[in-house]
Amino acid sequence: MAKKVDNKAWRFERKYQLSLEEYLQFEKLMMLSDMQTLHPDRQINNCYFDNVTNNAYTESVEGYSEKMKVRIRWYGDLFHTVTPKLEFKLKQNHSNKKETFKLFKTTITKTFDWENYIKEVQKYIFDTFNITILNRLEPVLINTYRRSYYSNFEKTFRLTIDRDLKFISPSNRLSSLSPQTVDAYIIELKFNNKDMIKSFPLVKNLGKFSKFTAGVELVR
Repeated sequence: MAKKVDNKAWRFERKYQLSLEEYLQFEKLMMLSDMQTLHPDRQINNCYFDNVTNNAYTESVEGYSEKMKVRIRWYGDLFHTVTPKLEFKLKQNHSNKKETFKLFKTTITKTFDWENYIKEVQKYIFDTFNITILNRLEPVLINTYRRSYYSNFEKTFRLTIDRDLKFISPSNRLSSLSPQTVDAYIIELKFNNKDMIKSFPLVKNLGKFSKFTAGVELVR
């Protein structure tokens, strides 16, 4: 039986977009720090969902202090047989938390029917966990990227670097579409103590970035 994945408590997050030149400078600072590889790189794939009134997109664009995103996440190749996870990503001000549910095995193909799949997921979540997802959800974005993972020696501070970002509309047959790309490096900082961010190098010079917002605007 699938199960709800244990989730950590609320944590602080910051996300920034770097050009290649900025990233090369950032990489030099990384080499001088105590950051170390947490585990091997991997490919991350997401299908994001929104309701018919586009609440998640509006909340992201308007910068609401409280917001939620719903996505299906899986790892490795974009198209293959996987056991994905349903994730509710919750945000309150600068704090974030994920509620994660392991789903049933699925084969994702170029002609995958995401609209029907999310209905199956909603029924499965109700039958398995007795949780009702009230909003009518529709697929709005697929994104895929390569992620590197780092942490400090005490593992109280995590850093990820995303690159090779690709965005695809899930509302059409993926076999006939060329993905939209963003030529950037996305740095995500994750930490438990909000004061830790004050000592992080370059933080005042980095620009904020949302993969969800950028992706929706590219593919719609």
